[in-house]
Amino acid sequence: MLLSAVPDARIVDVSHGVPPYDLLAGALLLEACVPWFPRQAVHLAVVDPGVGTSRRAICVVDPEGRTLVGPDNGLFTPFLREGARVYELSAPAVVPPPRGATFHGRDLFAPVAARLLAGLAPERLGPLVPDPVRLDWPAAERLAGEIRGVTLAADPFGNLVTSVREADLAGVQVRAALCDGRQARWVRTFADGAPGELLALVGGGGRVEIAVREGSAAAHLHRWRGVEVRLLLGAPPALGGPGSPC
Repeated sequence: MLLSAVPDARIVDVSHGVPPYDLLAGALLLEACVPWFPRQAVHLAVVDPGVGTSRRAICVVDPEGRTLVGPDNGLFTPFLREGARVYELSAPAVVPPPRGATFHGRDLFAPVAARLLAGLAPERLGPLVPDPVRLDWPAAERLAGEIRGVTLAADPFGNLVTSVREADLAGVQVRAALCDGRQARWVRTFADGAPGELLALVGGGGRVEIAVREGSAAAHLHRWRGVEVRLLLGAPPALGGPGSPC
C-alpha cells in the first residue's frame, strides 16, 4: 500500500511484538522509538481493540513536528504534550472510506500515511480534535531520600520498563534499588550483574528498567505491571569508611 503510493518511500517495520490490545505497551514503544527517526518521517501505529467502533481515527503532529497516524485510543499519549495538533481523519476528499470494519490499518491508516508522505498537509485530513484520548500515564514520585515508581510493561527479554525516567534522576545518585521489596542492584549495564541477578538500570528507551542478567525479570517476579520500584538515593559508603566491611 505505502510503496504503491510512494515508490521511493523508505519503510521501517519497527515491531509486531506489542502484546495484543496493550495500549500502554504500544505507547511506551513509540515513546522509545519515534524520537530516533527524522522529523519528516510519518509514523503509522495500530494497536486498536476498538477497530470499527465509534473511536476516532487521528493524525497527531507533536510539538517537535513529528507526525503519527492511528486510532484515537491513547496510543499517542506521549506525544500529546502542550502544542500538539490532532486532526480527525474525516475529510472525504482525502480520507478513503474503509472497506470493512476490522482492518483499518490497511484500509484507512496506511493510505492516509502514504498521502502524508507524498506531501499532503495534515490540516486537510479533517478538523482539529480538542480532546484526544489519553492513557493514565504513571509518573515517578520524589520523596525524601528516594524516588518511587511502578513497572509498566515488559519487553521481549522480560525486562520491566518503569515509570521512572532518566530525567527524574538528574542531579541525584542512586545507591540501591528495591523492586517489590527485593534488592535489585543498581548497575550501568546488564553485564555488571551476575547471571540470574536482579538488576536496575537506565534502559535504551530513557527509562529505568528492572532486569535479570541472562534471564527474565517478568518471570523472576511472576508479574510485569504495577510492581513497586524504589530507588534509594545517596552515594554508597566509601571503602574503609563508616559501615564498610573493609
